[in-house]
Amino acid sequence: MDSASAPELTRFLSRSMSRMDQQEEQMTATGHAVQALVAQVSELTQQLQHLSIPAAPTTSPVLPVPAPPYHQPEPRMPTPEAYSGEPNFCRPFINKCSLFFSLQPQTFASEQSKVAFTLTLLTGRAAQWGTAVWENHHQCCSSFQALSEELRRVFDRAATGREAARVLADLQQGSRPVSDYSIEFRTLAVECQWNEEAQWDMFLHGLADRIQREIYALDLPRSLDGLIELALRVDARLDRLEQRTHQVPGFARFVEHSSPSGNTVSPVFHQEPMQVGGARLSWEERQRRRSRGLCLYCGGTGHFVNDCPVKGQARW
Repeated sequence: MDSASAPELTRFLSRSMSRMDQQEEQMTATGHAVQALVAQVSELTQQLQHLSIPAAPTTSPVLPVPAPPYHQPEPRMPTPEAYSGEPNFCRPFINKCSLFFSLQPQTFASEQSKVAFTLTLLTGRAAQWGTAVWENHHQCCSSFQALSEELRRVFDRAATGREAARVLADLQQGSRPVSDYSIEFRTLAVECQWNEEAQWDMFLHGLADRIQREIYALDLPRSLDGLIELALRVDARLDRLEQRTHQVPGFARFVEHSSPSGNTVSPVFHQEPMQVGGARLSWEERQRRRSRGLCLYCGGTGHFVNDCPVKGQARW
């Protein structure tokens, strides 16, 4: 090969290498384009599949229907007793009506219904007063509270506050049972609001003499409730003892007899009672009579054996 053809060969080879490099770059770009087209076709295919599936019909959410409010049935209660205007029963009547309304809230939902129902329970002079305030549209008919306050102002004369304290200070058991005495005592004690120590002392000194003699011989409880309970037990025991005394053999009857000095009643016997020195009077019986302050001859109270009114009447 001559020297002149060598440069041409070199140029030819250079041009061939350049064209090969360009073709390689074009092939790489074509590969990237093909990959992009494949991705686009795949995406379009998925979209077509989604479009071919029928969409589920859209429905609006169903709202829950609210349940009707539940009303608990009201209890059946007896109608409060009628009120005729007795001063000591005014507050109990009002309290019964108030409790009745609180347990019947649906029936007595308005104040007017409460007032009207209360007025229908009035009788006698209380009914006359109720008719007057209702017909004249008195302001006390506006609510049950106003009507209650007016009822108290007109009819209530129960002891409260200082008046209750005065009544409590003068309260005595007398001849009634301890149970009746204790109920009245507790009712007044709540009204006057004395402390327990003062109530304890007043209750003890208001007991009948026969109960006090028995209680003083025992250990006195410190609380008012304990003292009342003790007095109730002593009263019941003395009642049983008195009933048994009427059933003792050898006693024809057991009657009341007042001594000339006006002392407490003494028993009269148709047979000789047990007396000191007699064979029929035991040591336990003597001790019992001495501890209770009883007559050692007849067992009565208010006198001693020396002036016993029964001693001269006994039949030997």
